[in-house]
Amino acid sequence: MNLELEDFSYVNEIDKELVEQFIASKNVKKYILGINKLTKSVLKHVEVDGIIDDFTRVQRSRKKEILQIEEVEKDAIILWTSTGSPLEVKKRLDLEGFKNISYLAFYRYCPFELVDPPFIVDFKEDFRANSSEYFETYKLLADEKSKEIFKKVLNFKMTFDYSFMEGFTNSFEEQYFDFEIIPRLKNISFFDGGGYVGDTAMQVIKHFADFKKIYLVEPIEANIKIAKRELAEFKNIEFLECGLSNKKATLSFNEEKSFSTIYGSGSQSIKVDTIDNILNTQSIDFIKLDIEGAEQDAIEGAKKCIEKDTPILAICIYHKAEDWYKIPQKVLSINSNYKIYIRHYMEGIFETVMYFIPNK
Repeated sequence: MNLELEDFSYVNEIDKELVEQFIASKNVKKYILGINKLTKSVLKHVEVDGIIDDFTRVQRSRKKEILQIEEVEKDAIILWTSTGSPLEVKKRLDLEGFKNISYLAFYRYCPFELVDPPFIVDFKEDFRANSSEYFETYKLLADEKSKEIFKKVLNFKMTFDYSFMEGFTNSFEEQYFDFEIIPRLKNISFFDGGGYVGDTAMQVIKHFADFKKIYLVEPIEANIKIAKRELAEFKNIEFLECGLSNKKATLSFNEEKSFSTIYGSGSQSIKVDTIDNILNTQSIDFIKLDIEGAEQDAIEGAKKCIEKDTPILAICIYHKAEDWYKIPQKVLSINSNYKIYIRHYMEGIFETVMYFIPNK
């Protein structure tokens, strides 16, 4: 089967040369665009002439001046560390004539030990060991759009080259509610796994005004408080402050902004429960899961309701490489009466969703 995939020997010669210049050249100005932990990682190894951040009010960073893009020399090299809107950042820099490289390119071609970029570095080893499993997932996909997205995202994971992500946009309102594939149900019962501050619940209310019930499940107390405040006017929303797993337990939890992870060592502990326990035989129409890498365990903890109700499932698969094949395997082993789709809702690595749509 020809999936038109690149391989791990892929080299973007332009990016590689710019990385070498960024490290070694004494004759060119060097700047980093963005202030985050990736920026700090680069600064441990390379002396730069300044930090660019058009959106900050901070004027100094480790004795480096904070600049706006208009203040930077046109012959400089800019290394950008954005993970949220990388294509937008690159497009702007290209239009303004700047030579520029992404953090991913720098990570790939430099000799330094850097902070790992999120949700991508585990792919190489996993794909080499389990390529046949990925091909099996590809064969399960129900439409050509899913297959094209599959190839684009895997090529990006393989190459660290954002050119393979061209065409994707940050389209959060469509995420989980992609009516190209989602049927419009009446009186829906919706399970919001990873409810955050209620943003998904608001979309449920917008698209399914006659909803029967929403279960909003979120492990972080501060987020639950915001969600309750934002959704106070609506009835039939049950707020549950817990995580999701395949058993009822207390687990370690690391909260580090958007790179949260459950399990392993952690500064916090959270209670987790299963979807089956929470629902307690109540029927469910739609389950959404974006729970920082715990999706597989949550599926195991939802066996009864998936088998009984055949709900729509919208499950994020970007946290772990193996999710691309283990999640469909787990779901179909419980209930095979599904068509499978993949959609992607962000310019970068985040927000790849696998949908399981019940066969009519």
